[in-house]
Amino acid sequence: MFSRIFAYVEEGVLNLTISLMTILVFVEVVARFFFNTGFLWIQELTLTLAGWFVLFGMSYGVKVGAHIGVDAFVTKLPKQGRKYAAVLACVICLAYCGLFLKGSWDYLSEMYAVGIPMEDIHFPKALFANVDPDKLWDIWKIDIEDPAVPLWMSQSILLIGFSMLTWRFIELMIAILTNRSVGFAFHDEAKESMHLADEANDADNNDQNKQDQ
Repeated sequence: MFSRIFAYVEEGVLNLTISLMTILVFVEVVARFFFNTGFLWIQELTLTLAGWFVLFGMSYGVKVGAHIGVDAFVTKLPKQGRKYAAVLACVICLAYCGLFLKGSWDYLSEMYAVGIPMEDIHFPKALFANVDPDKLWDIWKIDIEDPAVPLWMSQSILLIGFSMLTWRFIELMIAILTNRSVGFAFHDEAKESMHLADEANDADNNDQNKQDQ
């Protein structure tokens, strides 16, 4: 149940971020080329959304097998050997995530302590009309006189993304140990390329047949 809800949230956030990025980039291009103007906050927000899309999508990529991997050696192993290799790979990936989680926590802690704001993205002042300025700064690191979005908020995806990726690797390792999965699922670019090439050849053959007729 939790995994299903988790997957719906992943897909929803990914769809929302890519849609917002597309709309923002379209608005910025129209503003620049037709009205000779631009919006600095759109550039910063688009870059932030791109970071959220990539880091949020890491765990989803593990779930759907969208990541690229090299499994030429592993596929030659016997079934039990593939299982041990997959478990070892999960352990290494979890160690990798642990390092990034530690680094992300240290980095975000520094950003929170210093209270560094984003350059061009601000909250509406009316949002904090009845808020105690001292509490607003002490808790959220937002200056009521210039309510710029704190950098720790926009970059919190570092901690969120790698936490989600850690969960996916734990979930995968449990599935491998309980024989519900044989290992990582990878995106096969070669197979996809061959499929596209076959489709292109079929289209060329159809066009040639029409011309011959």
